[in-house]
Amino acid sequence: MEKIKKSLTAKVAAFVLLQALIVAAVAATVMVGFNLELGWYDKSEQEVKQDIYHETASAASVQIADELLYIQEEQGQLEAALESPLDQSDKKEPLYGRIHSDQPEEKEILYGEREATGLAYHLRMDLGMENGEDKQIEKKLHPALFQEEAAYREIFDHVNMQIEICLFDLDQKDALPQNLQTQYCFYSNLYKYQKAALAILIAGVIGVIVLMIFLIMAVGHSKRETGLFPQGLPLDFMAALTSILLMALGALLTETLGYDRMELICSGLEVLGMSIALTGFVLIFAVNVKKCVWWKNTIIYRLLVWGKRIGIKLANGAWHVFKNAMKHLPMIWRTVLFLAAALLLNLITASNMYWDGGAVLLWLLEAIAVSICVIHVALVLKRLKEGGKRLAEGDLSYQIDKKGMWFDFAEHADDLNSIGKGMSKAIEERMKSEHFKAELITNVSHDIKTPLTSIINYVDFLKKEEIDNEKAQAYIEVLDRQSRRLKKLTEDLVDASKAATGNVPMQLAPCQIGVLMEQTMGEYKEKAEASDLRFIIKMPDEELRIMADGRRLWRVFDNLLGNICKYSQPGTRVYLDLKKMDGKAVIMYRNTSKYELNISEEELMERFVRGDSSRHTEGSGLGLSIARNLVELQGGDFQISIDGDLFKVIIRFDLLQEPILQEGN
Repeated sequence: MEKIKKSLTAKVAAFVLLQALIVAAVAATVMVGFNLELGWYDKSEQEVKQDIYHETASAASVQIADELLYIQEEQGQLEAALESPLDQSDKKEPLYGRIHSDQPEEKEILYGEREATGLAYHLRMDLGMENGEDKQIEKKLHPALFQEEAAYREIFDHVNMQIEICLFDLDQKDALPQNLQTQYCFYSNLYKYQKAALAILIAGVIGVIVLMIFLIMAVGHSKRETGLFPQGLPLDFMAALTSILLMALGALLTETLGYDRMELICSGLEVLGMSIALTGFVLIFAVNVKKCVWWKNTIIYRLLVWGKRIGIKLANGAWHVFKNAMKHLPMIWRTVLFLAAALLLNLITASNMYWDGGAVLLWLLEAIAVSICVIHVALVLKRLKEGGKRLAEGDLSYQIDKKGMWFDFAEHADDLNSIGKGMSKAIEERMKSEHFKAELITNVSHDIKTPLTSIINYVDFLKKEEIDNEKAQAYIEVLDRQSRRLKKLTEDLVDASKAATGNVPMQLAPCQIGVLMEQTMGEYKEKAEASDLRFIIKMPDEELRIMADGRRLWRVFDNLLGNICKYSQPGTRVYLDLKKMDGKAVIMYRNTSKYELNISEEELMERFVRGDSSRHTEGSGLGLSIARNLVELQGGDFQISIDGDLFKVIIRFDLLQEPILQEGN
């Protein structure tokens, strides 16, 4: 392959073959396009023949009409022109032929129509009113052809004339005048070679792609040089030259399009020229791309590099002078001095602006300099603001880039970077404290759980004994209830500690949130009835799915419904809503509290805080805290809202987009 890539003969042969294939493919494309536009791939041979006859008849009527209109406009007396020979020595040639005859009694509208054995026409032309009567002229050519049953007839209406064309057996020799015969042969060949054109088009496209890939891979390599050829002329100059050449050849192509053989040859040569120009530019561009410096081989790039060098030198010099002059001045005095200079310059330029062009230029330069300074300060402030925002969001490892900052801005950036380091250290210490606290709670809870389990077991044994003393039975019930409450409190405490520190393992999987809500509500149906509460649940028509841990999400709903049954006003309704909003599943629980909620949402979300501040009911105050932490660990959002006695919990999860498969599908 390397040998072929470096072979000049192979590349020249490939280039020549590529141009031939491009010209063939373009010609085939034209033929296939005509066949597709006329629908000839789906028509029978007889239908296509009718179409060809129609196109030929239409062209004949247009040529006749144009010829007569030309004679009427240029020579005036149309009737006289049709009745007597014309002297063509000082007349402009008509569009398609000329009224010509060797015999005065026989006139031609289309050159060669007398010898055309397959063409006949009947012309009726209205010349307007003359002496109060309609003036018309009429001409017939080969009227005997109209008697042929197999002849093709069609009537065409033009501006002030009607032309009936009759065509018969156009495949015979000299059936049509030369212009029409050329067009008829063109359409006949279009249909005759339609399948060959399609095959040539497919093969040509494949061949063009293959050869183009080969030339792009091989261009720039030679046996004499191990590397690539030099870059050559600038690419933008070559692009402009190629564009001019393509436009010129394209304009020439539109002028030479036609059905005649010489016109087709000229069109083919023009397409070949366009192909050579475009292919040459692509290959030159490929050489530059291979060298990975194609953008450098442009006039624009060289001008930009030169301008950049000059600009950098000027900017560095100005900045050095300005920095040295302002280095030791306080920020306030620097600002005052800068504004004073700007105002003074504005005053000078304003007083001379209408009389001196130099003053206008000076003012313009001053405005540009001020704009540059203001923009630079704005960019520096933006970086400082972004750094402060990142620190506020908790990204304590973020360090502000001080490049381009000076004086007080650089000092402020150092202060913000130092704050980040200090906060990182403080948070690290706090995290150690939180982990120690969580470990302590876990260990203490474990130590409490062992004797508590024994107490619960022995209480169960006592409940199974037959004790006749009613007070003893009441004491056992209290002991059982409080021991189980203590067990629940211990478990909640451990769960809250784990959830707060993120130590709860999550097994996220697609979850049908509506089904889980209904199942949880079913578990609390009896408790709701005992508390004289009525559940009203609203579900969407479509099933909503989210990524969540079903067991942890069950715990969230369990905590919420448990709180609702404890703290809701008896005789009220509890609303459980699920809806789709902005690509999220929104879960909403609403109930009316039987206690006065004189507490903020933030305080109620804290651990060990209860809605019943008097603590008349059982509870640890950990339910909402655990629910929020579990929701956030699953990627959701947990919010509560208090409006008087109305308590509302809103949970949001991102929806899964894939469709749900129905059972049995």
